[in-house]
Amino acid sequence: MSYSKKNEEKILGKNLRIAIVHDWLVSYRGGEKVLECFGNMFPEAPIYTLFYDSTQLPAWFKTKDIRYPELLNKFRIIRKLLLPFLPSIIESLELHGYDLILSTSSCVAKGVIPPVNAKHICYIHSPMRYIWDQRREYFRSLESLPIMSSLVNYLCSQLRVWDVVSASRVDTFVANSQFVRNRVARYYGRSASVVNPPVALARFRGEIPDFRAKEDYFLVMGALVPYKRFDLAIEACNRLGQRLVVAGAGPSEKYLRSLGGAKTEFVIGPDDERVVQLMRKAKALIYPGVEDFGISSIEAMACGTPVLALKEGGALDFIEPNINGTFFEEQNVESIASCLESFKLDLHKVVRSTERYSEERFIAEMREEIRKSMGV
Repeated sequence: MSYSKKNEEKILGKNLRIAIVHDWLVSYRGGEKVLECFGNMFPEAPIYTLFYDSTQLPAWFKTKDIRYPELLNKFRIIRKLLLPFLPSIIESLELHGYDLILSTSSCVAKGVIPPVNAKHICYIHSPMRYIWDQRREYFRSLESLPIMSSLVNYLCSQLRVWDVVSASRVDTFVANSQFVRNRVARYYGRSASVVNPPVALARFRGEIPDFRAKEDYFLVMGALVPYKRFDLAIEACNRLGQRLVVAGAGPSEKYLRSLGGAKTEFVIGPDDERVVQLMRKAKALIYPGVEDFGISSIEAMACGTPVLALKEGGALDFIEPNINGTFFEEQNVESIASCLESFKLDLHKVVRSTERYSEERFIAEMREEIRKSMGV
């Protein structure tokens, strides 16, 4: 779906110069799918970011006006090591002349300095997890290195101060889930509306899902990083002798492979077609981590694949027990294994439950949030 300049003016009721700000564009995950929707809402708006790698993104991004610090981009491979410097770099972005700044943030994008008369609306995927409540999951490997651990704790403390102060530069927060809204209130002392992310439902549903195509395996999918706790899913499936497909890419791949049993299969960096195929054929998607929302869960349900999730975080927004998924109460192997053995759902109900996550619904709700913030 695309929107012309005329549509943009109609949405806002007047001519506005709009800039979109995103943390970085080096992979295509949930945040980038939201950004794509914003880019279609406002096709004339340039996209400002810190790092950009077109080879890791769909062709759509090559059609956009993407602006980034070219010298900094040479160091995108080590961007995580540059985290202490990113606040000052995001503040250096020149946004003079814009009437509306629309940021999508899970790191520092919300900290841009808007022009004095501009409105700044932040669609927040999460306050920085690695400096707030999930820092232990990210930095567990440093616990045996006291000097490094102390340095990281100090840097996180400094970043938390900046994170809170920079929240005052946002006029309106829109959170992607109730869970993130609560985190915005706790860490920033700010209120936020909730607009769940958009999902390209038609792509995953295809025609009528063919439930006869289901195969005898469970699926975990996403970035292979510690906080997603794919290790628990692997161990639970090992215990039950169940086949598990682990799909994604990330720094925890070697560790997760070391846990895998005879029935654990890894699909590293699957393309779009393979992702849909894996989701359609899985008997369930396992969601063992505390997620901010979880677009991949809605995508799986659109395929007719139920979701088995920890009863925390963004999953509370979309899991309807006995309709589209099942909760396990505790984040441990025993609780997950019990859930895998007992779940049973009507797959037609699973598909129908995703209708409220359409791109059209997202655009309509964000239009309203922008209208309210702009006073039009």
